[in-house]
Amino acid sequence: MLASILLIASTMVPGDSLPFPRLERAVSTIPAAVVLHRQPGLKVVSLRLSVLANDPPGYAGAGHMIQHLLYPSLKERAARVGGQLQMQRTSDAIVYTLTGPASELRYMAQLLTSTLSPAAAPVDAILRAERDLREERLAEWETAPSHARSTLRAQLFPADISAAGTDRSATRLTASALPRIWADLYDPENVSVVAAGDVYLQDVQEAFADLPSRSGAAPLPISRDSVVLGSLAPAQATRGWIASAYLASDQPPAAVNVAVRLLGDRLRRIVPNAQVDAEHWWTHHGQAAALIAAAPQPDLTGLRRAMGTVVAALLEDVSFLQVTDAAAAIRRELLFYSRTPARMTDVIGQFVDREGDAEALERFYNDLDDLDDRDVRAVLERLIERTPARIEIPPQTLRTR
Repeated sequence: MLASILLIASTMVPGDSLPFPRLERAVSTIPAAVVLHRQPGLKVVSLRLSVLANDPPGYAGAGHMIQHLLYPSLKERAARVGGQLQMQRTSDAIVYTLTGPASELRYMAQLLTSTLSPAAAPVDAILRAERDLREERLAEWETAPSHARSTLRAQLFPADISAAGTDRSATRLTASALPRIWADLYDPENVSVVAAGDVYLQDVQEAFADLPSRSGAAPLPISRDSVVLGSLAPAQATRGWIASAYLASDQPPAAVNVAVRLLGDRLRRIVPNAQVDAEHWWTHHGQAAALIAAAPQPDLTGLRRAMGTVVAALLEDVSFLQVTDAAAAIRRELLFYSRTPARMTDVIGQFVDREGDAEALERFYNDLDDLDDRDVRAVLERLIERTPARIEIPPQTLRTR
């Protein structure tokens, strides 16, 4: 099946001008979407390979476990040419990012392509990967901020099971089962490649031309995952934590992003002694506006009250100037963050994985420039109509002997 090859072929520009120009399209016979942001003069290239990953039902954590099995060898082989490798398992995809000399493009592409045909792993490697995933699962719950995020996400997006899987699914990730699990998970049509640096589209296209085909696999015996209903570990908190999150999947992402920023700014002004994180959660599972805050015991009552009223308070007096200033700040931060090839591939790749369209980043950036207070008011009105997911974690009591 033919797929689009999406080319971004210009350099970054200063200020608030658009860094993600209109895409030129070509047709290719390789079964993957390829996006290139050309940055001439930088003799390096960053390659980001992602596989859209919904772990087979009953085998949550399989994709990330395979990453753990492959990572040590990949890292060592990348270092032979001065490359640096990163792996990530997002809610949308299995991701490998490799940055190194542009002259080693073909070697680096072959290294990333090899992850699509993982070899059988020895038992000791399986055991180490199992331990690593278990530690990740516990880490999602043992500190108060991660505990709050995990709880809220489980309420809002029950299908978004932890990338590290569950204790029950871990028992099924055996050496004999992993090849069948990967055969079920992998499809070359779900592969995306994002490149940034001093390379050309044709060279990237040729380097990734030989992706492995999908193999037939026997049906896996389990058809669903066990849902984690309780916390895996008690949260550690020296301050009180209060967090809430609202579903916003039906709202324009740029407007949600600005609304979240303004909510965080307002909450910090109301409760100056609080630590506040305002986050726009956005994956293929949906969108949410999340507020996660911590305060000393004497300030918890004020923080609790502010968390309950901040959306309505912002709706009463949000202004056009506030919205345009916040949108401009987000655009500047997006430019600043993506100033290196590796970060540029990360930004573009997240949009490709989430939206299935490389133009989504350009569209989001343009939408920020077009926002006014009416757009943000519409988001806030929808949030008020909804009951948020909520959690409160009291500070631990220190007992003296």
